[in-house]
Amino acid sequence: MNTGKTTCSETFPTGSAGINRGVIIMIASVLCFTANTLLLKYLGSVRVVSPSVAMLFRAVVGSLIVLTFFRGKGTLEISQIFRDRRLIARGVMGVLGTSAYYVTVPAMGAGKASILCNTYVLFAVLIASFAIGETLRKRQIFWISVAFVGITLLVGNGEAQAKQTLFPGFNEFIAIGGALCAATTVVLIRSLTRRFSNGTIFMTQCLWVGISVLPFAIPALKEINGYDAFFLVCAGVMAGCGQMLLNEGFRRLTVALGSSIQMAWPLLTAVGGFFLFGETFTVLQLVGSALILGGIFQVRKTK
Repeated sequence: MNTGKTTCSETFPTGSAGINRGVIIMIASVLCFTANTLLLKYLGSVRVVSPSVAMLFRAVVGSLIVLTFFRGKGTLEISQIFRDRRLIARGVMGVLGTSAYYVTVPAMGAGKASILCNTYVLFAVLIASFAIGETLRKRQIFWISVAFVGITLLVGNGEAQAKQTLFPGFNEFIAIGGALCAATTVVLIRSLTRRFSNGTIFMTQCLWVGISVLPFAIPALKEINGYDAFFLVCAGVMAGCGQMLLNEGFRRLTVALGSSIQMAWPLLTAVGGFFLFGETFTVLQLVGSALILGGIFQVRKTK
């Protein structure tokens, strides 16, 4: 883990030991993200906890994680979080993307929301090609097109799934909008890592999210009890640890291998949603999900 003022460049393993360790770390990240999503579904649908409260807990827990693992002189630049324009943009996009995810997981289902969340990879490639001049290869264009066909099949209106309609509902629009915000965040982070540490970038999201939801979360805090608070803390820990393990995993694995492991997150979430909450997919949605995940994997591994 990088704890200096500048971030480490991407490194790849030179032996089987490094690869095996990276695989274990990445699997742990997948399990953390899956647990976080299922906890959000439980808190929002069963416990009826406001998304703003869940986001506040995530922000507080995430901040504590950053302060624990990114200590040291020059590691964190808290003052820049509200002064640097790129960090501000990262914070705003983080608020919008996180809000979309936390709202749609209880409303739309853990599996479907996670799959749509992962489409940020497709949008990030497109945005990067226009914003920072990254090369968009023909192979990527093909697989992005395949994935967008999958999105069309997956986002059928939830109220008319029996009719297999191809028109997205309100929550689907929110989820796709959140993916667009997350994609913009990824492009911003690529630029920010040249100047700021991982800790500063991570703390930016935590502080902006926490401050933004505070007016909405405070009135809703009186509705939760100790049982809810316990699971809210667990969800925050899973989200923060999942992100840190993800960053560490990609330092040890190639993009193709790391991405292939990460594809297990929406799959495991969909399975968990089925067994724990009775979530189901129509035939068209299953086909669409397969096209999306396949397209994302191919886009990620294309260099």
